[in-house]
Order: sequence, then structure tokens, then C-alpha cells
Amino acid sequence: MNIRLSLYVVGSFLKYLGLVMLVPVICSVIYRESTIWIFLASGLITSLTGYIIEKTSKSGETPLELERKDGFLIASSCWIFASIFGAIPYLLFGMFTNPVDAIFESVSGFTTTGATVITNIEALPHSILLWRNFTQWLGGMGIIVLAIAILPRLSVGGMQLMGLETSGATSEKITPRIAEAAKKLWAIYLLFTVLLVILLILGGMPLFDSIAHSFSTLSIGGFSTNNLSIAAYKNPLIEIIIMVFMILAGVNFVLHYAAFRGDFRKIAQNSELRFYILALIITIIFVTLNIWMRYSYDFLSSFRFASFQVTSILTTTGFTTADFNLWPSFSKWMLFILMFVGACAGSTSGSVKMIRIMVLFKKAYREIRKLIYPRVVMPLRVDNKAVDEDAISSITSFFLLFLFLFVLGAFLIMFVEGTDLITSVSASAATIGNVGPGFGEVGALEHYAHFATFTKVLLCILMLVGRLELFTILVLFTPAFWRK
Repeated sequence: MNIRLSLYVVGSFLKYLGLVMLVPVICSVIYRESTIWIFLASGLITSLTGYIIEKTSKSGETPLELERKDGFLIASSCWIFASIFGAIPYLLFGMFTNPVDAIFESVSGFTTTGATVITNIEALPHSILLWRNFTQWLGGMGIIVLAIAILPRLSVGGMQLMGLETSGATSEKITPRIAEAAKKLWAIYLLFTVLLVILLILGGMPLFDSIAHSFSTLSIGGFSTNNLSIAAYKNPLIEIIIMVFMILAGVNFVLHYAAFRGDFRKIAQNSELRFYILALIITIIFVTLNIWMRYSYDFLSSFRFASFQVTSILTTTGFTTADFNLWPSFSKWMLFILMFVGACAGSTSGSVKMIRIMVLFKKAYREIRKLIYPRVVMPLRVDNKAVDEDAISSITSFFLLFLFLFVLGAFLIMFVEGTDLITSVSASAATIGNVGPGFGEVGALEHYAHFATFTKVLLCILMLVGRLELFTILVLFTPAFWRK
């Protein structure tokens, strides 16, 4: 493992992150806010720190390929450092008395979780709100992929990083050169963002809100400029536009690239996409019928709110148009289960991902068939391709570890906070799955500000671990990782 190289890349990344922090300065100038110095200082601190790390760790040796250990260390370090330095604007603005709250908000942004400790979002200046949503936009496609696109140093060996950062990109090669692949992904991401901004403005949303919500929609983050989230607009057209783009953001971005190339056959043959759409439709039908029969909505309102909330939770966005905390138990349990599913691999979604759920179902079905035909060889196939047994084992291990960390998180929250079961389990599920809102005290219209410092730190860890697909961070805590 080349620690000097890893530090050099992290330093380079921080140097560019500091420059990105200057984006809200434009907003400060337009709205004549006194926050200009906050972002100038934040950018200077971040870039200067990155420059120092880069210069002190620079080496004359240039390896032909990054080792896998280097990939793990760089991926984890970039996310952690981005979350820490991303909290500086909140600290300098003075919106939090506890530094952990600032870090919590930053982690929630970069991991696109959408959980918040802010009690009055609408009281914040435009520039702070823009930075808050902009962190989600950066984290959505993946700050590691961003680094690949802008740092030539990572052009060689970058495939390891894209393979590790599977929440924001995919390890499937789009073009022979990884830097080109990253740039094409970002081009598609930017195009969708601009298109969404235009459509939201035409739908009746103000310009600033359109930009902010486009950032958090395409990233599947869920931060809003309103305390009531999307419900504040009371506009069905805006809800439909956002819902469509949440669904699109939940699709593997390689398929979007295939669509731009006119390769619709690849899209039609993708079983994960079909499974994703089918799960979405079936859940919407059940939740619609349940709240129509058991709650005070008429049928059209039931369909409207069910469609939006199911899409929002399944894609792990976390936007809200209704207080689903008040819905019947069946609908709440359906939404809770969706927190463990997520959208497609290679999308900006969090949680387990559809492809893993598919493989687990196929594996369970295969085990049942083996009871009947014990001597028959039954390869597990996805899209007519046999899945390697090591990959199946890895998926099974991932799912079990995901559930273990979820349960552990829920138990620790209950132990420290003394909260009820619903609040504890939903807070744990909503953070490790990068969903945001949960139930009970962290419901659709609530926040995480009332939790103790220990609990907020725990939830930050769950958000980071969940966003980096568990193993990427957890492997750093194994002694074998640090052995030569």
C-alpha cells in the first residue's frame, strides 16, 4: 500500500474541493448576503490544507497502477475529509453551537442522506441553503468519480475507485479510459440537472428553489429549502416532475449513457431495471389502496401522495409531500421495508440496491429447487449471464452485514436516547440506507436535532458506511489491511 500516493490524491482532492466552495459566493453576491467571507475563508482553508498535504506527500515515483488497498484508503479518506471540511461554512456562519451538528449536516449532504439537524430551514440565507444542496449534488454522482474526472493522476488505476464507489457510479466500463467514462457520467448528470431546473421553473417553482431542488433530486438527496419539503408548494405538477426525475436518478447511469447512444436493446434486456419498475408499481398500488380505504384521502389524493412517497423512499431520496407518519400501519411498514431496498446499482441511490435483492431472491429459489433436484447443477443467472459464486457469497455477506449494522445502530440509539422502537429502528434504517426521514420522532416533518452528541456521531458513521457500501470503510478497521 502506497500511503504517500494516497495522501497525495487526497490532498489534490481537497485542493479542488476548496475551489468548489466558492460556488455559493455567486449566490451571496446576487442576494447581497454577508456570507461571502464565510465561503472565501472555507475555500481557502480547504484548498490550503489540500495543497500542504499534496506537497508534503509528493513522490517522484509514479506507480503504473493503484493497489486495491490504495483504492479503499483514498475512497474512504476523500468522503471523510469532504464531510469534515464541508462543515466549515456551517461553523463559520454560527448556525450550530455544537460542531458535531455541523459535521452531521455535512455528512448527510455528501452522503445524500437528507437527514437534518436544522429546525428552521427557511431562516437560513440563500448561500447556505445552496451549499447544503450543492453538497448533495456533488455526493450524488460521487465525489470519487468527480476526482477521477478532474485529476489526471487518477486516470490510471481509476477503475478500482469506480468499483468501490458503486453508489455513485458503476464498475462497468463505458469507455476504455476511466477518465473519459467519469466525464461522460458527469455530462449526463449535468444535462439532467439543467433540464430539471427548466421544467421546475415552468412548473411554477422559483428559480433559486428550482436549482436547489434539482441538486437534491438528481443526487437522490432530499434536502429542501422549505421546512415542509415539497409539500410546501402544494403543486401536483411540481410533484410529478420531481417524481419522474427521482425515478430516472434511480436508474443505472450506464443505461442512460446507452440511451444517449441509441442502444435501447441494452435497456430492454436489463432485468434490474424491470425489477425496479415492477417493485415501484406494485408498492404504489398497495399503498394507494391502503391509505384510500384506511385514511381520510379520496382515491386521487391517495394515488398522488402514495406515488410520490413510495418513489421518494424506494429511491432513498427522502422528499415528502405528506406526513406519512400518520398513515395506516400497513403503508408505514411498506415504506419501512423500502428503506432496505434502494434503486438500481450504478445510480445515485443508497441502501442495498435492486440487483442484490434480485440475486438474493434467485439464490433462495435455487436452494428450494436443490431440495427437489439435489444433483442438478443450477447456475444463478442475471441477464442470461451466470453470476460467479464468489459474487453471490459477497452479496449475501453484504446483506447480512447491512442488517447487523442496522440492528446494532437501533439498539445503541434505544440505549442512549431511550426512544421508542419505531423511532430507533427507523432512524438507524434511514441513515444507513441514506434515506433521511424515518418514523416517530424522526418522521416526515421532524428532524434529528434532539438526539445526543453520541447518537449523532453514530448516525454519521452509519451514513458514511452505508454510502460507501459497508466494506470500503469497514475494511480499514481490520489488522490485515495495514499489514504489508
